[in-house]
Amino acid sequence: MTNTLLSGGFFFSTHSLYIRGIINHKSIKMKKFSLLILLISQSIFAQNILWEQVGLKVEEGKATYVLELIDDYYNSFKLPEGVSISLDAIWFKPEGFEATHYLSFSGSLEALAKLKDLRSGDAYDAYNGEINKFAKITSISSGSTINRWNVSKGNDPISQLWQWNVNDPEIFVTEFMKLVKGFPQDGYLSIGLISQGAGTNGESHYVYTTHKDYAAAISWGPKTKKQQESFVKFQQLTNPISSYLGTITMNRIKSWN
Repeated sequence: MTNTLLSGGFFFSTHSLYIRGIINHKSIKMKKFSLLILLISQSIFAQNILWEQVGLKVEEGKATYVLELIDDYYNSFKLPEGVSISLDAIWFKPEGFEATHYLSFSGSLEALAKLKDLRSGDAYDAYNGEINKFAKITSISSGSTINRWNVSKGNDPISQLWQWNVNDPEIFVTEFMKLVKGFPQDGYLSIGLISQGAGTNGESHYVYTTHKDYAAAISWGPKTKKQQESFVKFQQLTNPISSYLGTITMNRIKSWN
């Protein structure tokens, strides 16, 4: 074993330096690994958003006026950064479903909290008073996404919403992740939780996707043998632990973001 003279007259064996080098190398690797885990966790968290959705039953022939009221109000102040507002007309819906439109708010917790503060005061009361003359609120619900895909296509004009009452969320979400691999979507896709304002059917989970046009929406479905097998397997494994509650198809009228 040889010794090396260090500055200051201290001796340190080359063997010790070798051991120190291994420890430092492992420490650097652990730091890099910890940083990678942190970045992955931050990335996953950053993907998820919160949302609030208001169901409106608009009187026949008054949709244009309601749009003008919403447009005037949300253009009267600067929206918080990172928040998105959209108004959708409901085209197809399950029997007994009252709403004709959805007014939706989405974004980070901080952004939605700031928007909630802005949605108050005399101006908001006056706006609501006018809306209530021509539309009735049928539901107010909120929740959050669990995972999202094809985020850049979130503004596609046509969207579909599927809802379930789920008894075993772990199985349901796990099997949906497998379904996406075997049956990937062209448009925006998200799976999430309904945490507040669930209806009488106990809606707890949803899947939301967008389409580039009407033709893409009505022709949606598994087309290849592999896609069909993935879809059937998902149904077989999730039917015992969930109840399917129906599909809603919507058309984006306008968004503010």
